[in-house]
Amino acid sequence: MWNLDYRKGGGIMKKRIISILLILILLGVNVTAYAHSGRTDSSGGHRDNKNASGLGSYHYHCGGHPAHLHKNGVCPYKTTKSTATGTSTTKSTSMTIQSKLNSLGYDCGVVDGIMGLKTKAAIKAFQKDNDLTVDGIVGPQTRKALEI
Repeated sequence: MWNLDYRKGGGIMKKRIISILLILILLGVNVTAYAHSGRTDSSGGHRDNKNASGLGSYHYHCGGHPAHLHKNGVCPYKTTKSTATGTSTTKSTSMTIQSKLNSLGYDCGVVDGIMGLKTKAAIKAFQKDNDLTVDGIVGPQTRKALEI
């Protein structure tokens, strides 16, 4: 295909290929950082009077995530949507539910804060045994029965 042997005049072609590869690598490493001034408060939010973020005058930077808003005061990066509870539940709350169910003999598996199928089945079994509405949702009645 290409003669890359220096002894046969291929040195120029090899230098061109290396140059092209270096240029492509340097172009691929281009990183843009968007930043604006302002310290964050205890909840990770701050005022941005110039609206540099485009999110309004007050927004959040939680856990290294990009600037964002908190709908209803809840950080979207600190909670997970749970099909087992039917509500937004923090990981620590999910772990509390799993620990309690495991201690009562309802097998949730590993206490990991993930409300998966095993946890949902344990919630339903607990609800059935305690004459609660069996829906897999850890609502007020289920929380009261779990004493959490």
